[in-house]
Amino acid sequence: MKDLTNRTRAQQRADANQQRLQHMADRYRQAYTIQGALLRLSELASTVADMKEFYPAIHQMVAELLHAKNFYTVLHDQASDSFTLEYFSDEKDQQVILQVPSDAFASGLTGYVFRTAQPLLCNKEQFEQLIASGAIQAQGSMPTHWMGIPLKREQQVIGVMAIQSYDPEKQYTAQDLEVFGHLGSHTVTAIDRVRSRELLEQTVRERTRQLQRTNQELQKEIKERIAAEKLQSSLYRISELSACSKNMQSFYHDIHQVLCELMYAENCYIALLDASDNTLSFPFYRDQYTPAAPKRPLGKGLTEYIIRRGEAALIDGAAATQLNQQGDITRGMVTSLRTTRYSTSWLGAPLLLDDEVIGVIALQAYDYKYDYSEQELKILRFVSRHIAVAIQRKLATEQQRKHQEDLERKVFERTRELRQTNLFLRLQVEERKKIEEKLFHEANHDALTGLANRPRFLQLLQQQFRQRKRQSDGRLALLFIDLDRFKAINDSLGHACGDHYLIETSHRLQQAVREHDVVARLGGDEFVVMLTDIQQQLDVEEVADRIIESVRQPVLIEQQQVLSGASIGIALYHTDYQDADEMLRDADAAMYQAKSLGSNRFVIFTAEMLEVNAPKPDAGSKMQSCREVQAG
Repeated sequence: MKDLTNRTRAQQRADANQQRLQHMADRYRQAYTIQGALLRLSELASTVADMKEFYPAIHQMVAELLHAKNFYTVLHDQASDSFTLEYFSDEKDQQVILQVPSDAFASGLTGYVFRTAQPLLCNKEQFEQLIASGAIQAQGSMPTHWMGIPLKREQQVIGVMAIQSYDPEKQYTAQDLEVFGHLGSHTVTAIDRVRSRELLEQTVRERTRQLQRTNQELQKEIKERIAAEKLQSSLYRISELSACSKNMQSFYHDIHQVLCELMYAENCYIALLDASDNTLSFPFYRDQYTPAAPKRPLGKGLTEYIIRRGEAALIDGAAATQLNQQGDITRGMVTSLRTTRYSTSWLGAPLLLDDEVIGVIALQAYDYKYDYSEQELKILRFVSRHIAVAIQRKLATEQQRKHQEDLERKVFERTRELRQTNLFLRLQVEERKKIEEKLFHEANHDALTGLANRPRFLQLLQQQFRQRKRQSDGRLALLFIDLDRFKAINDSLGHACGDHYLIETSHRLQQAVREHDVVARLGGDEFVVMLTDIQQQLDVEEVADRIIESVRQPVLIEQQQVLSGASIGIALYHTDYQDADEMLRDADAAMYQAKSLGSNRFVIFTAEMLEVNAPKPDAGSKMQSCREVQAG
């Protein structure tokens, strides 16, 4: 008996331990489930940014843990003390709920949980008892089981979350209520996070929309400003065209180019009205289907319609048909040469000057290729006034130019005889001037060689003397040159060969000196060279050497080589000279001294040369007063 009692107690203890372990396992499983649900809820609050996506996701998560086919969430607005249905999914009352006012939740189980601030697990009997006691009022279909929890932010109830079942076999337990309560306690935090993110994204979207609207307004303003600047620039160009265009045709062409930059202007014409005979002329006409229009009398075309109205107009195909039916215009004129092509969009504006129509500018498009707008009508109306002013100004300029040309032509015709007389007198003056220049040249230059003659040379030498009297800025030297054996050449070969030899010698002398030095022929075979601005005596001697070397080279005359030489006398300027003749005399004396010593040499003048009347060559004494250059 005692053993039986001990076994019974042991069995009881084992059963108690088993129950305790089972309870612990159930609690652990429940805690694990709740923890997993909370992690999913946290992840959901971090990823979802729209409340419309958040509540269905909460419903799906609850349905995975509990029987929650029917689920709803209601939030309370403290400011208005009213309930707002945030989410509702019900198999029976899904359509009915749309007609139920939001304050109906306050009198039902939802309002009861809100007021008590306690979770509620309610079956059908308890539901009927609450109705009977007046605590609630029946709302919608009666569930067999209902479970709701208050949603709290800190200690304040902000709403109710509930699930209900219409199946008697689906009953909620206290454990389900505990799991549901844990979810509800963290749902408020998730709602706040999602709402904050939703509000932030709404703010961002709103700010983005505002920025987009601002950007669109800025883009519109920029486009309008660009269009205004482009229009202003076009007006400046139109104003300038009247002054810079070469002629009227180029002027109209440039006007058309400006219009092409503002709008579609492939087909464009300008018609001018002649009020004196009621005709229209077309100084500019460009059309892809029709040739340039000739001058014609006024009719009932679109151009005349604009002239009669005095206002710009945009006329499409339907409007043109209506005007034709009303008799305002006449269309359908057909010639044997071509068939009239109707425009599908026509834009015309009058050219006004002081409110008087002087013409029309028109643009047109065919085959619905382009449709003009009211904006383009406004632009053409504005631009046409400036075009009219520019045309009038250009026409006035052209008229003035024609008058000026006519006046100049008349003046030219009337003064032609005077111009001819003036031309004849001018030719006579020029001829006399040439004669005077020729006479002056012949009077001052040698007729054979073209070099300066003796009077001209003395005149130039005297100028150098006067200049050095005022300022002594550079040396002056004279080279008196006499050709050796020239008389023999002249006698043996004839005067023509002698003249040829003198001409060749003059060329060689000019090549041997600088450009500003003077070479002159004094007569016969005597030449003289005036060197100015020399730095030292050695420079003069180098020029004399070049002249001697150049003259001694043979000259080919009539297939014969003629040989000669040069004797040169050099006089260097000094302040004791009173006039040019004295210096020329000294150079001549030095030349005779050189000639007495033999050909192809030069001698520099010294005072001793004037003490003798005739040159007496003495090799011993002459080496001291002159420098000799022997012929090679």
